[in-house]
Amino acid sequence: MDNSGLTFSRRHAPSSAMSLISVIHLLALLLSFSTDLPSVSAQHDFTSNLTDISGTWSSGSGAVMTGSGFANPVNFSFTYPKTAGISMSFTNDGYWEEAQYRFVSNGTRPNCVKAIVFWQHGRYTFESNGSLTMQPIKADGRIQVQDPCAAQTSMITYYYQPGLYQSWQIYNDVHHNTYNLQLQAYDGALFPRLFLVARPPNMLPLIQLSSNSTKRKRSLSEENIQDTSSSLWKRWYGSWAS
Repeated sequence: MDNSGLTFSRRHAPSSAMSLISVIHLLALLLSFSTDLPSVSAQHDFTSNLTDISGTWSSGSGAVMTGSGFANPVNFSFTYPKTAGISMSFTNDGYWEEAQYRFVSNGTRPNCVKAIVFWQHGRYTFESNGSLTMQPIKADGRIQVQDPCAAQTSMITYYYQPGLYQSWQIYNDVHHNTYNLQLQAYDGALFPRLFLVARPPNMLPLIQLSSNSTKRKRSLSEENIQDTSSSLWKRWYGSWAS
């Protein structure tokens, strides 16, 4: 009786079984390794954050920065950066500062582009639902609007706009070799990415710097100030989300 076929099967069966076991073992190792990899982002999860939120963050080229080089709320003045952008700074103990330089186009009058700068600071809070809220110091916020088509081409006054971000994430941006802060507004739209540019943060003194009795450069009623600030903020936000 020819047992060559049987001999062949017996000779190679253990090898095939060992190969299958090796493949299964390799897959198990790969799966276990993937679960141990660190997350590339963190969203209001302090135990897995790549880094904390402290520092100065800026969009784009980083031309807009918080601190002494942007606004002086005491004498109602701004120093305009070379390009537009957004900057936010945070401390580890709950203080925050914001600086923005934006352009707002006019669809019906293309030559009437507004240049707008504003600055404010105050406290921030990580809420239990994962959102991030900002409460400005009302007396210190400043806004300047330059409108070539308005009766008053340039005005500067008080600004007060609390902030609400439903989520925040910190990424490791390997392209720019820095951390990236992504804020998501209350309606789900994403703000421009902010890059970590300084740590510790560049900020003006954390205390209230002025009072409501300070004479303003342009006299507007508080009601008109609040309406103007809120309207402009919504328009900027609409342009970011589009």
